[in-house]
Amino acid sequence: MYLAREQQLRGHEPCVVSIGRPLQPESEFETATRSVGVPVAPVRIAPRPTPAVVRTLLTAVRSLGADVLHSHGYKANILLGLVSRRERGPMLATIHGWTASRRLSALWLYDRLDRLALRRLDAAVVVSRSMLSLPAVRTLPSGRLHVIANGIPPRAERLAELDARGAPALPQELLAFTRGGPTLVAIGRLSAEKAFGLLIESFARARGTASEWRLLIAGEGPERAALQARIAALGLQEYVRLAGYLEGAHRLLEHAAGFVMSSFTEGMPLVLLEALQWPVPILATRVGAIPELLAARSGARLVPPRDGPQLTAGLRELMSAPPAAAVSAAPDTTYSVSEMAGAYQRLYTAIT
Repeated sequence: MYLAREQQLRGHEPCVVSIGRPLQPESEFETATRSVGVPVAPVRIAPRPTPAVVRTLLTAVRSLGADVLHSHGYKANILLGLVSRRERGPMLATIHGWTASRRLSALWLYDRLDRLALRRLDAAVVVSRSMLSLPAVRTLPSGRLHVIANGIPPRAERLAELDARGAPALPQELLAFTRGGPTLVAIGRLSAEKAFGLLIESFARARGTASEWRLLIAGEGPERAALQARIAALGLQEYVRLAGYLEGAHRLLEHAAGFVMSSFTEGMPLVLLEALQWPVPILATRVGAIPELLAARSGARLVPPRDGPQLTAGLRELMSAPPAAAVSAAPDTTYSVSEMAGAYQRLYTAIT
């Protein structure tokens, strides 16, 4: 969304093609994208790469008259990457992360199709140099592989835009929850790779005598029921809250005692770039570009991924850290959306 909005400001005409299942209502992402004035073209197709599904998506894309197709996910890569360039036009893909899958599972098959499709595109982009070592990335033609870091607008600009478009204020119920005790905030899709289940279990162990501490997780996804059941099993209903999807969820950090990322795979996460613009201590896993992002950040701690004891120890250390006010936010010019958009514009020009 940040990239499309910046492209508009530069005089371009981006349109976000959002893929969903048949009969799926408008998603939160689609609503938020429309709210900033970026056109959205919803495409509802069956979740399988059949010729009919490919034709439907290709027809929708052609109707937009786009000069360049820019994919940000494996679905579009697979459905359009295997189509001839003559039929689809110039296309590149940004790889934001890569999740390992069980051999011979459906995701494993899609992984293989994605790798094949990426090799047929005009260019592939990774969001950090650390991603160049990923097995799936190492197989791509070096001449078509590029590194373009993610970027976001300054915090003041992002907050002003939320106000300008009438974004809902943070729910009072959640603000009351944060006032009940020092609160750690995590933001992300409720999916397996975010390891929120491990975070909840580690938080339960880390609380110990620090019984006033709380954990607030903002996001929605397929793991919600399992996470809610785990919270109940641990007797943490009063201290751990699943907030659901929140537009401008980073605003929670104004009321947070710390920000936590427990993912076992990441590229260059936008939620961490947003968190860096707030003066809060940060605990995150040592994956993707996260070590690079946190290298110069005071009050930041890194732990290995998938390591419950180390995550528990990191949470205990964070809970005993100085107040958040003692931590300095990163300069708003670091990882700017302007630099990101400029780099992509040069790449669009090169492949057309």
